[in-house]
Amino acid sequence: MSAPACPVCSSTEVRLIWTTEVTRQIVGSRSDNGKPVFIVESDPIEESVEERVICANGHSHPERVGFDVEWAE
Repeated sequence: MSAPACPVCSSTEVRLIWTTEVTRQIVGSRSDNGKPVFIVESDPIEESVEERVICANGHSHPERVGFDVEWAE
């Protein structure tokens, strides 16, 4: 296995950024001490994950460009 390196600048300080976004429906609201309290459905209506490999120099390689991820054992 070779050392990880950015394909643009060859930096070896490379990280995987994993961002998860979950959307849930608001089903009601009420007021408590003058602040709104939102009542949220527990089951998500939409979930999405974005994976990016980014190096210390800011070069980003989004999943849509094409890469695979394997987890180290």
